Amino acid sequence: MSIKLDDIADNLSEANSWIRILLMVVFAAMLYIILAPVILVMMISQGLFSLITGDNNSNLRMLGGSLNKYVFQILQFISYNSEDRPFPFSGFPDAEDQNNEKSDSKAEEVLGVGLASNAEVPADAKKGKKKTVKTVAKKSVKKKAATSKKTVEKSTSEKIGRRS
Repeated sequence: MSIKLDDIADNLSEANSWIRILLMVVFAAMLYIILAPVILVMMISQGLFSLITGDNNSNLRMLGGSLNKYVFQILQFISYNSEDRPFPFSGFPDAEDQNNEKSDSKAEEVLGVGLASNAEVPADAKKGKKKTVKTVAKKSVKKKAATSKKTVEKSTSEKIGRRS
């Protein structure tokens, strides 16, 4: 019994635990006091912008994406699912530009490939290197586009050569 009490006393005297608990309280308060109103204002602004112009604001959309990732980081930290401290102890998350995803889907339509279904994962990705299927698929799409371009150039040059 005294061994358990000693363990508890050691845990209570550990500064890292108290610092984490303090940070968790600060991040939770910031989440509800600061970020929730910011997200509400951003939501209303995006709605008004959409009503007035008929399209969404890309800057607000990217800010929303960044805030989404930031809130996720905070929730991961305060729920003990991550040891990584969110901003300002690490970098503020960047939002991926939605226009890049639209251009990727256009390339998929042209080439007839899909990101997740037709992607082949290379051997080095299977060995534990951090490559997502989307990253591998983007490279695959680019490679197929380059191959298609070469094929078109080759067939065009052959047709020109036959006419000469």
